[in-house]
Amino acid sequence: MISDQTVELVTSFKIAYLVYNCDGLTQMGDHIAAVTTKTSKRLWFLKKLKRAGVSQSDLAYYYKMVIRPVLEYASPVWHSSLTSEKSNTLEAVQRRACQIIIGGGKYTDDCTALNLDSLHLRRQQQC
Repeated sequence: MISDQTVELVTSFKIAYLVYNCDGLTQMGDHIAAVTTKTSKRLWFLKKLKRAGVSQSDLAYYYKMVIRPVLEYASPVWHSSLTSEKSNTLEAVQRRACQIIIGGGKYTDDCTALNLDSLHLRRQQQC
């Protein structure tokens, strides 16, 4: 109770677009789930652009400007608490984007062709 008002008990909440759970930043599961849901919608649009005949370079530009920033937002805050499983979950989004843009193949080769570093490496550099 605060000022005779009942305060709702929640298991997660959002502050500055970061989703925190009752464990704080130790697990980041809720935040990663929110980010992957948001980027999945944008990957759907990337597929639509590909079907519309947009060039590979423009698709890569769309990924870099619209999808990747969501994956990296405030990463210096949460990167150190990220488990390898959650890191792989984020990397899978970039892998899917590469598959959409190029059409398959080895992930590292696709990243090289699109001039993309791994998200893990980018987070390390930002920190």
